[in-house]
Amino acid sequence: MRVPDSFLYYLSAHADCSERLLARAGDLTALDLEVLPDADARRLRKMVFEVQAETHRMKAFVRLKPLGRHVLYGYLKPKNRIANRVCDHFARRNPGTIIVLGNGRESWISLLCDGRLMREHGSGMTQTLERLASALHDSVEGRDTEVESIWKTYYDSQYCPERKNLRVFRQRMPRKDQDSAGLRLQESKENVTLEDFFAKI
Repeated sequence: MRVPDSFLYYLSAHADCSERLLARAGDLTALDLEVLPDADARRLRKMVFEVQAETHRMKAFVRLKPLGRHVLYGYLKPKNRIANRVCDHFARRNPGTIIVLGNGRESWISLLCDGRLMREHGSGMTQTLERLASALHDSVEGRDTEVESIWKTYYDSQYCPERKNLRVFRQRMPRKDQDSAGLRLQESKENVTLEDFFAKI
């Protein structure tokens, strides 16, 4: 079965989800949603899968950069209402670090501290980062520039020259999703290896 038991969680995050659809889905089980052939069930199923797929891709392809020692930030412009979930994912992976995801219009902030997850939704990412930098009195130069360079080398090192099936890659990661994650992939990169990455540290 592909439809998760928590399908209402994903459905509620879809950009086109309405109260009517949520009420209709509330009367169904995951198994019902999986097997029912009517148009509503097919639409609900498709919406759940779209949110799951976008969430998965954003967790995989959003690139975080350091702002001082306490903040990691990255570009995110999702189609569905998944930004808090993606931001929380990175906060759980980096406890004690403020995670900021956003774009020119809005930003999402998460921090996991002492087992407690704190969230904030703010204006454009630039304004949010400026406020954080000012509040933390952190410099974005010196050591942090070195850290950013190490991160860039690490991400570059993930390029595999043997992976030539770009058609399959584009099918799995369409241009719109690359843009949503702020990802600018290059198809012919220098052959930077993990050894090169560790040598920089």
